[in-house]
Amino acid sequence: MSLAFEFHPEAETEFDADVFWYEDRETGLGLRFRTQVGVAIDAAAADPGAWAVWPGWEREPLVRSKGVTGFPYRVIYFVQDNRLTIVAVAHSKRKPGYWRERVSE
Repeated sequence: MSLAFEFHPEAETEFDADVFWYEDRETGLGLRFRTQVGVAIDAAAADPGAWAVWPGWEREPLVRSKGVTGFPYRVIYFVQDNRLTIVAVAHSKRKPGYWRERVSE
């Protein structure tokens, strides 16, 4: 059984902006990006412990990430109260860790 999921509000806004950015480059690319992020979220919700803990993260809740196939992005999430919270859909090489303050303690 998959966990329910929610986006941190800032993560959802950033994700929408990235979808529009890709769509501006090539018709259909934004939709492909949105679809692949959805696949990554579904995989994380189905088996949240399957993906590695964020490097250097040593506190609760544990933050993990799942790569997005075909794009240089990762879905960054944690599980708390049987709910998967997405704190970022982050580019793999830009501003590492900018989302850290979004993780509840």
